[in-house]
Amino acid sequence: MATQAPRQVLLTGASGFVGRRLAPLLEALGWRVRCASRDAAAMRARWPERTWVQLDLSLPDDVERALLGCHAAYYLVHSMAETSTGLFERERAVAESFALAAERAGLERVIYLGATEPQGPPSEHLRSRLEVGRVLRSGAVAALELRAGMIVGYGSASWRIARDLAARLPAMVLPRWLQTRSEPIAIDDVLIALADAARMPLSRSMS
Repeated sequence: MATQAPRQVLLTGASGFVGRRLAPLLEALGWRVRCASRDAAAMRARWPERTWVQLDLSLPDDVERALLGCHAAYYLVHSMAETSTGLFERERAVAESFALAAERAGLERVIYLGATEPQGPPSEHLRSRLEVGRVLRSGAVAALELRAGMIVGYGSASWRIARDLAARLPAMVLPRWLQTRSEPIAIDDVLIALADAARMPLSRSMS
């Protein structure tokens, strides 16, 4: 009896905190996972059991090639360490290019892990992440934007910063912006939500 071939998904940010944990979960659920990295050779040496593709999101040809044959894509990349000017414009341009490439490749959906929106004015970094979500949801391909605050788990950059501050400083004067309330979420819960996002019915973009 013939069996249906596994569906393929592109996983950007596959070597990151969330992506490297999501890849084996998606494979266990029956997906063929194409892991993307700006240094695919190095990642292939580190995780040889996974399928890697070279991808620089600022290069349209790379994006087109990476999406070819995929049914869905995870957008798990953002310039967290970027501090120079022009961050907002660069992140928006890359997201616009990705949305167009997803349309040309005939994708069924794009899944984006974004950030929660603050009550007050967002930082430049947070503003760019919210804009990426808006751009992807405005594309022709249905996009599902999931939003999370601090993700708690071994290897989380934001959690590591909070832990180190608490461990090294018995007392400190906090800036006013640290009064912002946030609700952390465990990495396991994030992974479950992302995996479910690839299977749930999705007829239009939503967040």
